[in-house]
Amino acid sequence: MNQQARTAFSVLLVAASMGAAGPAYAGVSVSGNVTPAVADPGDPWDLGANALVVGSALNDEEPMGEVIVSHQGTLISAGASVAAVPYSSGRVQVIGYGSRWINHGQLALGLRTGASGSLLVRRGAQVTTDDLVLGVRGYAAMGYVLVEGYDASLTSHTNAYIGRSEELSVLEIKQGGSFFSNNVFIATCQICQGDVNVTGSATRWVNTGEFVVGANGGARLRIEQGAQLFTANAQIETRPGGPYNFASSAIVRGWDATWTNEGLLRVGAAGHGELTVGAYGTLVTEETEIRSTYGHGFVRVNEPYASWRNSGDVTIYATFSISPSLLVDGRGKVSIGGLLRITPLFEGAAPGPEPIVRLTRGELAAGAIEIQARDFDFAGGRLSTGSFVGDLANTQAGVLSVGEVYASTDVAGDYSQGPSATLSATVAGPGAAPLLVVDGDVSLDGVLEVVPADDTAPFQAGDTVVLLDWSGELTGTFADVHIALPLAPGLAWDTSALYTTGEITVVPSA
Repeated sequence: MNQQARTAFSVLLVAASMGAAGPAYAGVSVSGNVTPAVADPGDPWDLGANALVVGSALNDEEPMGEVIVSHQGTLISAGASVAAVPYSSGRVQVIGYGSRWINHGQLALGLRTGASGSLLVRRGAQVTTDDLVLGVRGYAAMGYVLVEGYDASLTSHTNAYIGRSEELSVLEIKQGGSFFSNNVFIATCQICQGDVNVTGSATRWVNTGEFVVGANGGARLRIEQGAQLFTANAQIETRPGGPYNFASSAIVRGWDATWTNEGLLRVGAAGHGELTVGAYGTLVTEETEIRSTYGHGFVRVNEPYASWRNSGDVTIYATFSISPSLLVDGRGKVSIGGLLRITPLFEGAAPGPEPIVRLTRGELAAGAIEIQARDFDFAGGRLSTGSFVGDLANTQAGVLSVGEVYASTDVAGDYSQGPSATLSATVAGPGAAPLLVVDGDVSLDGVLEVVPADDTAPFQAGDTVVLLDWSGELTGTFADVHIALPLAPGLAWDTSALYTTGEITVVPSA
């Protein structure tokens, strides 16, 4: 950013943070470089078929133009340009309940090289437009939008482009403000940058059409501290090969911050794209695709109380992984109602030196998992699944939970357990159905813990629980067996058949 543009944009941000006061009377006021040029625009100020132009020239005496709509005033325009020529600056403020701006056509902020345009919507005010464009074209053309305060709202009926120039353009929705949009494209060219911050309790963004974070350039999306984002078929992507190697990213973090996406969420459409669920943040999705080259497309759920709930399938298309495309760590939780599957990004794609999925200190639950052993690093944490296609190696510090989330777990392959690993079986009552079924060999070590489900009645003499079943060879034994199931007085557990039939039985205590 050149110094002149940097100074102009800094002035806009300072003014936004301080909040220039509106006029002491109802209506619309103008100052500086504004077209149409009127001394007293009246209220409502209806421009008819004319567009509004704010800041159409750089002038030492009038370095910017400004329009303020306040005290229930109304502005109606047929298109608007704010900071319309090179190195110009302009600002529109719409402030207070009952104040509104209705724009028919495109609302553009920062149209040429070095131009800085801003829109501030505050404290219950309302702005509606068709297209919304921040940073239209040219080097260091910047657009800034702030929607702040309860019931303040901005509506874009058609398309919103956030960052169409080389300089960074910013959209902030804060402290109870709302943004209603149709199609959104953040950073639309290889040298474009767009930054969106959605933060604060009761803050919301509802998008009904396309939603692309990183349409071509570098985009950053943050949903934080109680804010809510609602989208459908959203995409997070970075097109490789741009001159600045931008990476597009999204993060959801902070108490009650939630991103809800209907349909398909695509992360890394061209192999690059980043999504992080941070502490106390929540991501809610239906179907998800992660496309990753060298691990540059990924989802991370890796901080305390971070949560991702995906009701359908998650498919990871990957090639030459040098870092995980799905990381569950730091007490984060991931719940996948359908299938978690890994497949090559293209035919003949090399697998890479690192695993594609890594579970370390969090929780991962999936209805079914299809994954090769080399692609899954079960380093720690807690894994629950109804079925696992492939060899399941629980050889580090992980806990395989069976019978808790899913009635049983079927492994279509071998199961191996190391000395620091645990098999945790949750039992609701006696029964002949095994909790862990392995269609292959079993190698045992570490800990077996058997715990009761909620409201489990005491077991009686002769009751049997089948913990394991396997079709291949069983080697090794558990180093420690802890059975915490309730028993009637005078009874004990017999584990003598555990390594032959997989059963434990209630017998009279010696």
